[in-house]
Amino acid sequence: MVICLLVFVMEAYGQDNKPCPCNNELTESFETRLKGQVYHRLPGMIGTEFYTPTFVKGDIFLENGDIAVDQQIRYNGRIDGLLLLPQFSREILLDNYFIKGFCLKDFKEIPKICFNKIKVIKEFSNDSIQVFAQMLYQNKLSLYAFRRYVYQGEVIEYVLNKQVSRKSFGPSFVYYFQLSNHKTIGFKKFKRKNLYALFPERKEAMKKLFRENHQRKFNNESDLVRITEILNSIME
Repeated sequence: MVICLLVFVMEAYGQDNKPCPCNNELTESFETRLKGQVYHRLPGMIGTEFYTPTFVKGDIFLENGDIAVDQQIRYNGRIDGLLLLPQFSREILLDNYFIKGFCLKDFKEIPKICFNKIKVIKEFSNDSIQVFAQMLYQNKLSLYAFRRYVYQGEVIEYVLNKQVSRKSFGPSFVYYFQLSNHKTIGFKKFKRKNLYALFPERKEAMKKLFRENHQRKFNNESDLVRITEILNSIME
């Protein structure tokens, strides 16, 4: 059953002229609708499927230019879906088709963590799909993280001396470089050799840049953001 929710939103002007919806100027207030359905949790699951442990305040940027401000939202990386917790209602899985992106506010002591809908090549296929991915860096060469949570196996537990099998889920993030033409290049590992393999024609230039910028660490997301910043100087 599809549910339409009336929410308090702000209209944004000039949204298409800005690559990130998070910086739009908010103006006139009015009501609009968010479409979705009641979310039913996967029974017998352990581990996690959510990017945040609870619902947090955030803004939802719609494809029509509207912005639903200060909503209680939560991203589910198992199904790549955005959940909304309306007042006096059950949690709702929103229809991705109408959503351009969203920003979480004051999570992990960061003012805004923003996710945009981007087009990527589906794993083990040549087909393209759209996913919500966190923007880590934006320039000619941008960097996104797809915060997906995947099936990791069966776990046997004992409940009242009875064996119970549960499905376990956990993080398996995928990173994407997005070029100026919006083409995306996906990867899971970002060691030096993995990055060279992504841009083989620029390998020597990359080596030179990393030496000049004293970039020796290739360990975590902070390193990857810095590496992306460095690589922008050789991108068209």
